[in-house]
Formats: sequence, structure tokens, C-alpha cells
Amino acid sequence: MRRRDEPSSPWRRAIFLLLLAPVAAAGQMPCIYLSEPSSKPEAEKRAAERRPAGDQGVLGTALGAPGERDAALADRVKAVQRKGFLKRNRLELTLSLPASMNDAFYQKVGAGGRLAWNFQDSFALAVRGAYWWTLRTDDVKRGQAAFQSQLLSSKPFAQVMLDGIWAPVYGKASILGRRIVHFDLFLLGGVGAVWSDTSVAPRSEGPHPAADLGGGIRFYPADWLAFEMGFTATLYPDRPTRTAPSTTSRILAASIGVTVFYPFHFEYVYP
Repeated sequence: MRRRDEPSSPWRRAIFLLLLAPVAAAGQMPCIYLSEPSSKPEAEKRAAERRPAGDQGVLGTALGAPGERDAALADRVKAVQRKGFLKRNRLELTLSLPASMNDAFYQKVGAGGRLAWNFQDSFALAVRGAYWWTLRTDDVKRGQAAFQSQLLSSKPFAQVMLDGIWAPVYGKASILGRRIVHFDLFLLGGVGAVWSDTSVAPRSEGPHPAADLGGGIRFYPADWLAFEMGFTATLYPDRPTRTAPSTTSRILAASIGVTVFYPFHFEYVYP
């Protein structure tokens, strides 16, 4: 039984071929192999070759023209975002409140400050100073009764240090999912001098050479403001009494502070 859409006579075949001749001559009709089916990858490859140069498929249609497509992709994918806070070529002034953590008998509390110049975003040179008050605790009486002697302790009252500050880690944090605050982790170290009770009359030994090492974290809620939490260890030689040998005294202090930057605003400069 013969199908209706199949040519049934030679003259119908001739008419069918004549109708296909102009299309084949214009090169718009691909070759169709009826003997064996073409594989899917080959069909897709031939379809890609026939596609116009400006056509990028479904994704290109959705994103628009090449310029619009680049802008759309830039909005969706950000491999490395620029820093939200810059310190380079800015002066910073820090006020801090430190307190010692390593002496149960003579607690030390102080007030300090730091003036620094940022040569780079990650490095600054600073002059740091602090004034200390020594508070005698109730443990002194119990300690003297237990050891039946006087407790020897260095009593510093001032210090001045020259420190280098390195901030190798930078990041940002979300506060309650509503605001992003930038922060960095920093390390500091340097040398300087400490004045204690033995530095003034009647001993008058002068300032003691000192070295310090520390670190902390700073948060930047505004272009000109930062909040800081840190920890420093200051080492210096001292001899509380003339009969006692010289020992290495330590001030292990935790501190909180606030920093103001000048100029108050910064302009982002691409490298």
C-alpha cells in the first residue's frame, strides 16, 4: 500500500527535485543522509557553524548584546572585590585603656596613646606611650603572711615605644545581616624605654630599655574611625631592691581603644 505523501510517479519526482534545486543552490539546506541517522554531537556542531556570528544562543539572548552581557556578568560574578577601607598615606591617632593581666598582687591600669603613619595599607610606623597606675590588691597581705617576707615587684609608671605595625589579614563581617563592617588583624613589635620606681629618686637609675610584642583586631565602621582590641607584652630589666639581682619584668596588658584617621576620607585608587 502506497502512502499519499510519497511521490508515486517519475514526473512527480522530477517536480519535487526542481522545487528543491533553488534552495540547494543558495546553500541554505543542509545535507540529509537518509541511509544512516546523524549523531547528536555532529548535528549540534553543524548547527553552531550555521549560527550567525552575533548569536550566542539562549544565554546570549537572555543577557542581551555583548556590551550588556559583560555588564550583566560583572554584576553577577565578582572574583576579587576591592577593599572597603584604605589606610595608605593616612595619619592615625589612637587612644587606649590598657590593664595588666599577669600580677595578682599589684594590678596595673593605664591610659595610653599611639601616633602612626601608614606607609602602606598593611604597614605603619608608630610611637606608642602609656602611663600606669599600680593598685595594691588584698592578696598582698595574704601573700606576705604566707611567705613571711616582702613581695618584690617592679612598679612601672610610664613607657614610650617605637613600633612597627603589620596587618597581614583583612576581611569583613556582617552585623545581624544588615550591615557589613571591615576589619583587619595586626601584629606589632618594637623597642623603647620604661620608667619605674627605681628610675627616679632615691635610686635614680633612669629609664630601662624595653622591647614589646603584641597584636589585635580593628573594626572600621566609618571612613575615619576604627575600634581596636589588642594584647601587648612589654619586657624590661629592673631590680626592685638594691640587694636583689636584676630580673626581667613583664607587663602583659589587654587594651581597648578608638582610632581616628586623617584625612578623614580616602579616595580609592586602582593599582
